[in-house]
Amino acid sequence: MRHLLLLPSLFALVAAQAPASVDSFLAQPDYTPASAAEVKAMCDSFLGRAAAMRRTLEAQRSAPSLATLGQYDDLMHVLSSLASDAGLLAEVAPDEPRREAGRACQSRAGEAYDAIQLSRVLYDRLKAIPLDRASPEARHVLTRALQGFDRAGVSRDEATRAKVAALKKEITDLGLRFDANIANGRKTITADPAELDGLPADYIAAHKPGPDGKVVISTDTPDYSPVMNYARSEALRKRLYEANLTRAWPANDEILRALFTKRDELARLLGRPNSATLELEDKMIGTPEKALAFLADAGRAGESAAKRDYERMVRRLAADQPGATQLTPWSSGYVTQLIRKESYALDPQEVRRYFAYNNVRDGMLQLTRDLMGVEIRPWKTPVWDPSVEAYEMLDKGKVIGRFYFDTHPRPGKYSHANVVPLRSGIRGRILPTAALVTNFPAGDHKTGLMEHRDVETFLHEYGHLIHVLMAGQQDYALSGPLNLEWDFIEAPSQMLENFVWDYDTLARFAVDADGKTIPRELVGKMNRARYFGEALGDRRQYGLANVSLSYHLGLPEADLTGQYAKAYDAYGLPQTPADVHPQASFGHLNGYSAFYYTYMWSKTISTDLFTRFKQEGLRNPAVARAYREKVLEPGSSKPAAALVQDFLGRPFSLDAYKARLNEGE
Repeated sequence: MRHLLLLPSLFALVAAQAPASVDSFLAQPDYTPASAAEVKAMCDSFLGRAAAMRRTLEAQRSAPSLATLGQYDDLMHVLSSLASDAGLLAEVAPDEPRREAGRACQSRAGEAYDAIQLSRVLYDRLKAIPLDRASPEARHVLTRALQGFDRAGVSRDEATRAKVAALKKEITDLGLRFDANIANGRKTITADPAELDGLPADYIAAHKPGPDGKVVISTDTPDYSPVMNYARSEALRKRLYEANLTRAWPANDEILRALFTKRDELARLLGRPNSATLELEDKMIGTPEKALAFLADAGRAGESAAKRDYERMVRRLAADQPGATQLTPWSSGYVTQLIRKESYALDPQEVRRYFAYNNVRDGMLQLTRDLMGVEIRPWKTPVWDPSVEAYEMLDKGKVIGRFYFDTHPRPGKYSHANVVPLRSGIRGRILPTAALVTNFPAGDHKTGLMEHRDVETFLHEYGHLIHVLMAGQQDYALSGPLNLEWDFIEAPSQMLENFVWDYDTLARFAVDADGKTIPRELVGKMNRARYFGEALGDRRQYGLANVSLSYHLGLPEADLTGQYAKAYDAYGLPQTPADVHPQASFGHLNGYSAFYYTYMWSKTISTDLFTRFKQEGLRNPAVARAYREKVLEPGSSKPAAALVQDFLGRPFSLDAYKARLNEGE
């Protein structure tokens, strides 16, 4: 998830009725600006509102009170909404000028946010708020806010604060350039039609040869993934793999080097030895040393299973390529599918027949109804592309949130999958709103067939969206899930992934072109094959986590590719090949900086959370209600560890995750 702007029709509304209340200012955004100029006008409007709110708060002479915290919360809600709206436009706006205007507004919003975090006047007023009558939520919100000021350097002298502000702006702008290069770094290769042997019939039908007799294949996910999993031609897989991992290179190397250097300079200016130390202070794990120890511990737990599966895959590859002694990364997915088909009688192309996009989407919505006890209906509101869908979520007849699905690829659009939390809800005041941005094939069984892992990804990202909506009934916007410790943020979504392996869940939406429900025996085969290769995939995540820590434990090395390979290969199998530059398109190096370990840390928590569902029933309404009330709805009104303990009745542990690693035996 990312912090991501409110647009022209809203801008006109605000101008017509200013000064509006904060609630009406933030209500009913329209994400359909006609031009970059309208995006800038919206940005100006929001920043003007935020500046006026800040001046009012800083100029107050009355004694600070809980009302002061409420005013600060409103100020931060305006700025976070601006950053989110701008980020959404940067990802999905119809043309590059409007996307670039979104990125420019993100930079300005970040600059305004950083200036607030360095305001000694605001800090002193917040610190003086008496808490004798404060709710636990207010106490926690204020504590986290003050910690943020402290980490930002508010107590430093004026000259140092000015340097901090300048560095943060440089860091924000470098990150935006990095993201833009990835979004615009799409590559294509050409292939002979014969090289498509092994690919699904619908894929081949959608990739007709051009006048030159060649087929064009892009690095977009719907093009890329089937080739890596099904194409018998190793040469085709290798060409596409190398194209994918040279996107945005060499341009992004210069940006990354500057980004890492500036982050290190900022950390040292704030008295920390490196950027990783600064970034991990407000996370559950706390320090880089603990993060590295976690990777080592979890890595040891899965090492034997990973090596076992790797050696099995090498043997299978050698059956087709005599003399092969190691697995190449462009053959990993292909060989995995062969083994699942031959050893587990699981044909992934048979599986995908049951997952047409339209049905999967409807299944996700129905699962929310079943688990969370809510209703979902279409929401009539302007959208930025004809393919975008909008919905409202209702609880006992009352609208409690709104969301968008932008789920199909377009040129220039954000090329991966995420959720943009557009509005943090406040009980009785503002509805939570979010957008799901993915790149799945569109349509029915003719055009929209999905891999099962894509269904899993869909549910994962949708889980973030549900979290935003469910947590939108607190007293403060700062109690939304975005203010949780960031290394917990993936856990609720990862826990939800388990439901797409459950027959009773799949049977509600997984049907073939003739309307026949996915067979129970097939789901059984899917589950028997589920854990083959998982430990190997986890080691890839450990490797990427090690990369993100390595780049932030000091100044970057001269050779960023070499540094990547050294850090990744300490865990990852297969090893990093020559002639690729994965760091240039590793988008999380911007948004997640040093804490990509989040995914594996969260996975251990999510595995533990799921133990209660396994014991008491996946579709047990009492368990689902407890999960909603104890994990999702509180947002960040209490520490993440407390949320887990409230649900499980005990602190979380790694035991369930370590046990899971051996389920592929």
